[in-house]
Amino acid sequence: MEQTSFGPNGMSTVRAEFMIAIEVDHPLSDLSAEPQLALLHSVHTHDAHLDESVLGNSRIVFRSDHCEWWDAGRLALRVERLVAKVCPTIGIEICRADVWFDEQFFDHEPDGLGDLPEWSRRTDPRMHATVIVEVEPEGEIPPRLRDSDLTLVNHNHRDARSSRSSSGRPQMIVEQRFDAASAAMSTAKPAYAIGKSRSITRIRSVRSDIYRAEVSTHEVKRSPVTAQQIPEWHYNIDDEGNRFVVVNNLRVRLEGWSVESSDADGIVTTSDFTFGCIWADQSGVENSGDDGWAKDVWEALVEPGSLVDAFIVDGQRMAVDPWDSLSAWLIESMYAKPVGFIIELGPSHYIAERDDAKVVCAQVVVLSDGVMMLRRSRTELGHLLLADYSSAGLRLDEWQHDGHFDDCTDGYLFTKDIRLIARTCIAWFRINSGINTTDEIGCSYRLADELPRFS
Repeated sequence: MEQTSFGPNGMSTVRAEFMIAIEVDHPLSDLSAEPQLALLHSVHTHDAHLDESVLGNSRIVFRSDHCEWWDAGRLALRVERLVAKVCPTIGIEICRADVWFDEQFFDHEPDGLGDLPEWSRRTDPRMHATVIVEVEPEGEIPPRLRDSDLTLVNHNHRDARSSRSSSGRPQMIVEQRFDAASAAMSTAKPAYAIGKSRSITRIRSVRSDIYRAEVSTHEVKRSPVTAQQIPEWHYNIDDEGNRFVVVNNLRVRLEGWSVESSDADGIVTTSDFTFGCIWADQSGVENSGDDGWAKDVWEALVEPGSLVDAFIVDGQRMAVDPWDSLSAWLIESMYAKPVGFIIELGPSHYIAERDDAKVVCAQVVVLSDGVMMLRRSRTELGHLLLADYSSAGLRLDEWQHDGHFDDCTDGYLFTKDIRLIARTCIAWFRINSGINTTDEIGCSYRLADELPRFS
């Protein structure tokens, strides 16, 4: 019989060697000889070396003596404190040596980013960490702690999720509200509970923005169904006026994808998606002006005023529904507009002085505190002479059909949701006006008048 150091379910029968890796917040390619030596000397071990992480950051890697995983973990935390005095750290990892030599890079969620807890989606991922505990697969003898129960050892079950590496190793992934080192210590107790009945192969704690970027850029096989789906997208403009198509769903991988767009003159351009970054303010509204916390996204440069026609991958052209493209343009047009801004939509051929007053149309007025008013009508809408643009006391996200406005035949809505307004406008025209193409919709807008004030 072949001798092995692992018993049922991969439980170690002897102490193992572990590889320890400390990742720092600096690209290896930009690290000169002097700081490289400083990092290596900080760990006080002769066999330490530097290598490059998946995203190109520097990692100090060295081997532990034969020990239990918790001893390797304590050593890693001690070394991390030494390394942090030389350069800010963003990740800490221990891995059984036999696994490390086959798989130097952690195989995170190969099918894409799993469901995140609400607090994690709404906060800056640079301010917290993601911890992954990986174990050997179940053997013929079922262990006490089954794969489906790994997340139950975590104090807050909602912060943990299950995954499995490409090689089949089960993983518990936990979002923690601390830096990488503190998150690792916080996960020690649930990891100990797992280690009592399962063999732990790796534990890694890394800053969450780094983790999500790795998951997004991880080389996975796209299934035929995934390859034929257009992800949810929107337009975004940065401070320099550059305009992008943005996809912020990191569960999809857009490396090798491109976007085709055309302007009013019919000139078609194509640009590739790259991995980039936008920002989101406290309300979750996204921008490219460094306002709020950073979010990793896929982005492709498009010309100002153009509309997206198609997404292209592996030579396959997937046409974008023109109504979806118009909806994205409306969202872009209404973003961050000043109080008093008005945008009106209706049939492009309609001329008020010439045509009958009966016409399906819509009007959006920007009020204070990010609230907008949408009015729908089957007659021409006039410009309201509002006493003020305050949104105080208004009932948000409820359709009103009380006849408050004489020229508004089909209700009005107050909301802060730009996407809701855009999609409601599109549905209004598609259902009621007999418009068959987006070319038949016209748009006009105006800004509020200002008085010539003197200081």
